[in-house]
Amino acid sequence: MEAGDEFAATKPWLGAIKAPDGFEDSVNFDKLKKPPMAKLDLEYCHGYRAKDCRNNLRYLKDGKVIYHAAGIGIQLDKRKNK
Repeated sequence: MEAGDEFAATKPWLGAIKAPDGFEDSVNFDKLKKPPMAKLDLEYCHGYRAKDCRNNLRYLKDGKVIYHAAGIGIQLDKRKNK
């Protein structure tokens, strides 16, 4: 497999970029292994992409609507949202 054109690309911005004072380039991976202390609950997701998506909205037998938006599977009970 050959390297693409970007292999020999120049990076003219490197001479203009300077790290901020006190910047540490190392990452503490021990902190990344622990789950965050805060938890979030998604209450509602607004939106539906219909421009170029097809066949991704369904009605269930109990009247609920299921679809996806922004990588989230959504089960909408339209009777509760009135």
